Amino acid sequence: MVGRSLIGRLSANGIKLGPVAAVSYRVASRIANSLKGGFAAREPAELDDVGAVLFHAPPDQLAALLEALEASKISWPGRSLIVCDCDVTPAVTHRFRQEGASIAVARQFGVAGRVVLEGSGRALILAHRLARETHLKAVEIRPGSADLFDAAITLSTCAITPLIDQTAALLRDAGVRELDAPRLASALFEQAAAGYA
Repeated sequence: MVGRSLIGRLSANGIKLGPVAAVSYRVASRIANSLKGGFAAREPAELDDVGAVLFHAPPDQLAALLEALEASKISWPGRSLIVCDCDVTPAVTHRFRQEGASIAVARQFGVAGRVVLEGSGRALILAHRLARETHLKAVEIRPGSADLFDAAITLSTCAITPLIDQTAALLRDAGVRELDAPRLASALFEQAAAGYA
């Protein structure tokens, strides 16, 4: 999973990774091997030697990995934490910010070649650099506006599908052939989107 995240893209582009911490040393070794970069850390406290921590976790391990990171006693002042391709709450980023970390969130959002960035300070500057180095175009949003961005994504993807389906049904009812109706409906929406742009 981490291989498909922004961190995996960094490794694939030859960017040097440092220590890799996970729920266990064995898992950290497997992740480092799959990334073909970095090296396994025996515990998250080994991340105290790096200037920036890149964090990724699958949804079912998010809480446990965040807890381990918080318990690691890393000295956060002057350090950047970039959360990559996972959903953390503002309360979580606030806790790390209170500890002195500069925070950014970087995540892919379904448009090929783009990544959305949210944050401030050194972490945001570094996140922009990582996007450039992985050949991604950064879309920066204001801190605290991720819910608005997610709503826009939902409206432009899941919420529009019923409208396309209804358009295809109306076209079928008007006599358009079964196979042509969805294609024509899709083309109409694409044309409307292109006209809007």
